[in-house]
Amino acid sequence: MLKQHKLGYTRTKNELLGERAMEQRIIALGLRIRKWSFFRIIQRTFAVLFPFILLGSFAQVIEFSLLHPDGYLGNLIQISKWLPHYRAANQLFGSIYMLTAGVIALLAAGVSAKYTAQFFKRDEQLAGLTGLLVFLAICYQRTTGNNGQFNFRLDLLGFPGLILGLAVGYCVGWVFKYLSGPTIKGTEHGQELLSRSFKGLLPLTFTLLFAVVCNILLGLLFKYQIFEGVGSWLQGQATKQSGFWPVMFFASITLLLAWLGLSGPYTGNTFDSDQSALKNLSYALSHNDLAKVPEKFNANTLYFSYGAIGGTGATLGLVLAIFLVAKRQNTRKLANWTVIPSMFNTNVAFMIGLPVLFNPFYLLPFLVIPLFNMVIGGLALLCGLVPPAVYPVLTTTPGVLYAFIGTNGSWGVLIFTFGLLLCDILLYIPFVRFAEKIAGALDNDCKRAGELNEDQ
Repeated sequence: MLKQHKLGYTRTKNELLGERAMEQRIIALGLRIRKWSFFRIIQRTFAVLFPFILLGSFAQVIEFSLLHPDGYLGNLIQISKWLPHYRAANQLFGSIYMLTAGVIALLAAGVSAKYTAQFFKRDEQLAGLTGLLVFLAICYQRTTGNNGQFNFRLDLLGFPGLILGLAVGYCVGWVFKYLSGPTIKGTEHGQELLSRSFKGLLPLTFTLLFAVVCNILLGLLFKYQIFEGVGSWLQGQATKQSGFWPVMFFASITLLLAWLGLSGPYTGNTFDSDQSALKNLSYALSHNDLAKVPEKFNANTLYFSYGAIGGTGATLGLVLAIFLVAKRQNTRKLANWTVIPSMFNTNVAFMIGLPVLFNPFYLLPFLVIPLFNMVIGGLALLCGLVPPAVYPVLTTTPGVLYAFIGTNGSWGVLIFTFGLLLCDILLYIPFVRFAEKIAGALDNDCKRAGELNEDQ
């Protein structure tokens, strides 16, 4: 018995040692990722862009949810009946959104160029301005109308063009690395600035020529509707096909593209365009029975009801997990500022501030947790534990209430949704803790090197 007890103790001790070794390997991997030049530049860029996207997120929630008669809050309090000039206020907040989040890709191009040049000890000011100019030159495209005039593509200036803006800024910084000399920081008097300007002529000229080439290539892609064709085909397939596995497939594509800052097949999906959703609604209205609808598994009953709680990636669970276990002041402050937009499915500020976008550490939970919700939701629908959401739901409805309203007020569905949210929190907690440990290890490395960790 004593021997068995000792063997049992040894086995437990070995398991603990194995867990600690695994934890150290994960922390070491996260530390290496955090030290990549591209990731460091993206993180610093996102830190600068965060206040702009945060203000834009609040403006978007106010514009579409509160000051719009078809918004969730606007419809709830009947904003159009008692607030005079609510349309003018709606347009005002829409303008605030366009001036902040609406030009986030343009700002990303300038800031990422600045930090890339700074990383290589080049003229960061001139590189940042060049990044803005190059991105504007690329986005100045011919319209598809009959007049064929040139205009800036607003879709590229905003969030859909974020990955392009980051790539343009990063490339501009690398051009400055190879075509300009190092910059020695000192007193910036007129002659010194003029000398730095002469050094920047060559990379400025090269990047502008590069912008012309990119403008032509991008114009050809728009002319032959490559992007629109692929996007429309994906969205069309997503609205035509129903069933558990097709929905899981298109949800996975949507999540992966969202992690890259791009739109997926379910991003612009509407209730009216989903054939299976309309079929379910017609059956429910004629038979008054949700349990026997013909399309039990579709985007409405799975992805929007359970996979997108708190926005793409079910990030409301991550925000709440930060409240529970995060100890770093800036991380908790980020959660405080972004919890309200996240509740209304506007989680872009949170994804940029943490960051989740382009962050390999958060890719796994960002993909898996929404799919987990959909699997559990599908099993509950299959077993008849909850009815499917078949009624139209306003797009700005909080994610935790989507299935509740879509079932015309099923309290069992509401309890089930909050249970899934609790599971999301528990699943995100280990990643929050590992992120804290990685940040702490990075701080220790910086202290040992006698440097300030500028990424915290």
